[in-house]
Amino acid sequence: MLGRSSEQAPLTDNTISRHHAELRRDDGAWLIEDRGSSNGTYLNGVRVTKPTRVKRGDQIRLGSTLLVFAGDEGDASVRGMVELDAGGKHVDSAIMATVPSSEDSVIIAAPETADAVRAWRVMYSLAETLGSILSERELLERVMDVIFEQVPVDRGFILMRDPQTDDLIARVVRYRTGGGRSGVDEKQPITTSHRIIDHVAHKREAVLCTNAMTDRRFAPVGATNQGSIHDYSLRSVICAPIIARDDLLGVIHIDSSMSAHTYNEEQLRLITAMGYQAGLALENLQLLATRMQHERLAAVGETVAYLSHHIKNILQGMRSGADLLEMGLAKKQDEQVRQGWGIVHRNLDKIFDLTMNMLAFSKERQPRLDYVQINHVVDETVGMAQHTADERHIMLLTDLEENIPPILVDADGINRALLNIVMNALEAVPHDEGIVRVKTHYDAAAKIVTISVHDNGPGIPENQMAVIFQPFHSSKGHAGTGLGLAVARKIMDEHRGRLEVTSNPVDGTVFSLLIPAAEGAKFDSTDTLGANQQSDPVG
Repeated sequence: MLGRSSEQAPLTDNTISRHHAELRRDDGAWLIEDRGSSNGTYLNGVRVTKPTRVKRGDQIRLGSTLLVFAGDEGDASVRGMVELDAGGKHVDSAIMATVPSSEDSVIIAAPETADAVRAWRVMYSLAETLGSILSERELLERVMDVIFEQVPVDRGFILMRDPQTDDLIARVVRYRTGGGRSGVDEKQPITTSHRIIDHVAHKREAVLCTNAMTDRRFAPVGATNQGSIHDYSLRSVICAPIIARDDLLGVIHIDSSMSAHTYNEEQLRLITAMGYQAGLALENLQLLATRMQHERLAAVGETVAYLSHHIKNILQGMRSGADLLEMGLAKKQDEQVRQGWGIVHRNLDKIFDLTMNMLAFSKERQPRLDYVQINHVVDETVGMAQHTADERHIMLLTDLEENIPPILVDADGINRALLNIVMNALEAVPHDEGIVRVKTHYDAAAKIVTISVHDNGPGIPENQMAVIFQPFHSSKGHAGTGLGLAVARKIMDEHRGRLEVTSNPVDGTVFSLLIPAAEGAKFDSTDTLGANQQSDPVG
């Protein structure tokens, strides 16, 4: 059950009814049915008026909530649903026409007839749909959907070649049910001619067949006609290869009782073109998967190398501090002990900050929201940074506006984002002369709380403004991890807020965290630079 009162999938959208829609398993498939809701249930933009089958990737809209169906549509439901008759004992076929599978096969005749016009529309719709699918299983399901929608089909299946064994394995099997919808029949496997499949696979050409025992190319060696062809249910068959760059990926097979429909060469050419189009789409999926894997490995390698280098510097600092600490203890010199412990303590802070930033940046999470006084969060953050400011003789000041109402935020997240920005400001300003101010302001009309961090440092060079939010980019050399600002922006995105920056050599730099004070409000998270900056937006 889907709705506000559902125990399985409770939804908080007020535009959704208490018992809005039902998603249930039926004969191996998932069906969705509207339960008389006020605002209706929509599947891929079409209102659901009766129980309707849903497939992986389908979009379900309930009120103003959009759900994406990701149900398991594994291969288990179609295994054993296709039997290839190798000896010609049960099925034999005669080829009526063939079409080579190549680039020429996707060229449909000029739209002079209704069939040709339909073929053009089918190919355009298929190409448009397949270009947005990123799953092989979903792509094959969509190809079979289109076939069942556009061609009279009683039964159909798609076999895909196993790259390890070269065997053709059933991936999609469909029967047209009495209600006109296509589904999987788990009771009756489809038996077809093994020789037809072999011919299509080896010749790389689609065939139009009828069940008969007259074609010698597919007759068993030494076989004699046993029984009448009337002992068999005569069917019209189209079998087409799925090919990418002369490499056989699979086979599409459809059939229909000849008493209901006999396929023609126009339909043969259409299914051939669809097989070729599916092959190109599958090849694109493979190329995309390979590229993503290479990019992922490259990114992991770069990240590990960068972090290893930074951690090594921290550990070297801790070792130096430990050596100084041991020398002080051995000589009983308190000053040397304090110096050594100071070095160790500073590097412990660095490794702690690095670990917290890595966790915040790498993990997708929902903020734990609660109503808090934002000034209390700012006071706590400034207190954490005060020791660093005192060591460097930097003035760390606060200017907190009174009467800011409690707002719904993740206090730990805001603390982490603000601390990163404050620590960056303390690094940027000159020792003994640096001033860092943290201010808060509440815009009652816009319902926005702003936390701004001002520093009197040299500013950010204009050529660096476009990259300061990129992960692992740091202008502090070995002193920075390059994660501080990236984490701060990520946290603001999680709060549907915005991180802005303005900078110039005269006035220094101002980072502003703009947080929506009203529940449900949000910013465009791609706009992270101040309006007076000429650089391209970051992120």
